[in-house]
Amino acid sequence: ANIDELLVEATVDRLDLRLFDYVVRNASPIRVALDRHVIRLTEMQLVGDDTQLDITGTVNLHDDRIAVRAIGDAGLGILQAFVPDINSSGRASLEATFQGQIRDPIVTGSMTVENGRIRHFDLPHALENISGPVRFDTRSVRLDEVTAQLGGGPIRFGGQIDVEGYQPTRVDVTMVGENMRLRFPEGMRSLVDGDLQVQGSVEAPVLTGTVTVRNAV
Repeated sequence: ANIDELLVEATVDRLDLRLFDYVVRNASPIRVALDRHVIRLTEMQLVGDDTQLDITGTVNLHDDRIAVRAIGDAGLGILQAFVPDINSSGRASLEATFQGQIRDPIVTGSMTVENGRIRHFDLPHALENISGPVRFDTRSVRLDEVTAQLGGGPIRFGGQIDVEGYQPTRVDVTMVGENMRLRFPEGMRSLVDGDLQVQGSVEAPVLTGTVTVRNAV
């Protein structure tokens, strides 16, 4: 009855988690200890498609506070669960911390993408070779050092995506590209440079900017 006098050690042999269609399981037995009023995650390794995460930390039941750290690799395929009408692939090294009140923890971290790919079903081209660090916290995802290729031309991203309740709400992102060979719209082929900006709510973003046509057929 008195949690301050309770000491419990638990071993979870099998754990299956599902986020939409994305399945994660434990790679080895998960070890959890309740040391009086503090829960300690002493060993927790989760794996999925192109994903491996080591999670450690503590949860203080008296103060309702959490201090958990996640380190590892994550597959970009999980983006398909949050953004409709896209196909994504690639890997990213991830480091994140969750600290503060259990009901509303402060999240900080970074995700370094390697050879990522995102394709929207309505467009003929995919963003290829996505690389660079994506820094995030509870309120935003920042893209200031991310690069990619579109139509064989290099692209530099900047700006951020605002987040609320782990869902994107507002976009303020820039994209500068050069020598992009595009097959859009249908029946047109072109070599272009672009300096674009997407702003506004996720439901109704506004695209502005300049496209310089070098050659077109």
